[in-house]
Amino acid sequence: MKKVIGLCLVLLISSVSVFAQDGKRGAKKGGDPAQRCEKMIADLKLDEKQAADFRKVEAEFRDKMKAERKQADLDRRKMREKMMSLRDDRDAEMKKILTEDQYKQYLEKQRPQSPRKRHGRKE
Repeated sequence: MKKVIGLCLVLLISSVSVFAQDGKRGAKKGGDPAQRCEKMIADLKLDEKQAADFRKVEAEFRDKMKAERKQADLDRRKMREKMMSLRDDRDAEMKKILTEDQYKQYLEKQRPQSPRKRHGRKE
């Protein structure tokens, strides 16, 4: 009986430590888009008008990306081309909103640090 209670106690303690991890277990890759947007606004030090325009462009971009992902009839190459086109359109809109220095900083933050980190493999 003592062995069973001891075993249950060990399982209980180990399960608590597993669930006490950093809490990102069920989180989406990259976090919440709204939080990322707000962080970018803070990092770029945008004024109120720029911030409002930035949020609008980002929201429109996310909506277009979702709509494109739902279209299952496109092959991967066409989907990639469409996504790249949407990103280019978003960047063009951002260039109109941001100053030259802010835009450079924006582009640096948009680029992945390395191809391996972004896709988990070399391209």
